[in-house]
Amino acid sequence: MVMEKIPAPTFRVFQKFEETSKREGLFPEKGVVIAGVSGGVDSMLLLAFLKRVSKSIPFHLTACHLDHQIRGEEARLDRELVKSFCEAASIPLQIFSVDIPLYAAKMKMGLEEAGRIKRRELFEKAGEEQLKILKLVGEYRIALAHHMDDRAESILMHIGRGTGLRGLVGIRYIDGPYIRPLLDIRRSEVEEAASALGLPWRDDRSNVSDEFLRNRIRNQLIPAWEETVGYDPTPLIVRLGDLAFHDDEALEELATESFRKALLPDFSLSVSSLMSLPYAIYSRVIQLFYLTMAEPQEGKKRAPRELTTMQLETLRRLSEDIQSGKQTRAQLSWPGGSVVTIAEGRIWLSWPDKTNE
Repeated sequence: MVMEKIPAPTFRVFQKFEETSKREGLFPEKGVVIAGVSGGVDSMLLLAFLKRVSKSIPFHLTACHLDHQIRGEEARLDRELVKSFCEAASIPLQIFSVDIPLYAAKMKMGLEEAGRIKRRELFEKAGEEQLKILKLVGEYRIALAHHMDDRAESILMHIGRGTGLRGLVGIRYIDGPYIRPLLDIRRSEVEEAASALGLPWRDDRSNVSDEFLRNRIRNQLIPAWEETVGYDPTPLIVRLGDLAFHDDEALEELATESFRKALLPDFSLSVSSLMSLPYAIYSRVIQLFYLTMAEPQEGKKRAPRELTTMQLETLRRLSEDIQSGKQTRAQLSWPGGSVVTIAEGRIWLSWPDKTNE
């Protein structure tokens, strides 16, 4: 499977993989790395590279594969390919099967979102269990096979939805326990490296279907952009994402300090402190306040959703009205059954339904 000597095209990509991993500090020493493996070319190359790098960085590697129960025989062939590769390479493998269409219908969400939620839930559980089984006090990471083209497509999707600065960052190298070591590598490089190494993989036919927005961006928008302006936009879109990341980092630091100053002893926020902030900082302080207060209520089963631009702007408008004396009290319903109240110079959150449980 993964040999000591690898072909030149694969070695060049592996060097990028190593450079990204070292620069971003992706791998925990003496910890656990869970590799999400679908059987596609990108995840198979990721797994091969993880196997190789685990010889120099002492972490425990486990592969995880999820059958979404959508593609029938195609899914069975994916599963068998991953299983065969892992057995030959002596990589521990966990296989999960979840009826994603049923789960999506139950939760009233799209198949893509439902699949993402269940994958994260199962992969995180696998990471926690591996730490317990191996009796490790270190950390676990979940390696996903997103590459540079995926990031550019995500940024364009976010732009189309009217994103702010954070959405311009797109897919991140590190996001909680999730790491993406292939993020500096192009799709074409992934395919060339995997072919040169002789890796097996299976193509998901849904990736070429224009039924999904991401595929239309990949198959239609980016090629049309390149044809119109005469250059490949992907590296420049990713550069925009890098610039947005650094700006967002700086604003987050300012927002964290502003949140600390605005937070009162009773865990409410000072309206006067908030209204003195520029909107870019104000919006982040409110997001941080909501996420901090909501997390203990939501628990690990369902992470609190971020507030929408409309919710942020409505809160600011009402805060201005109360500060100017036009109103004395206002309440808004927020996600997760929470209620935000503005009164007496303060903003606080409550969960009325939970008080009766």
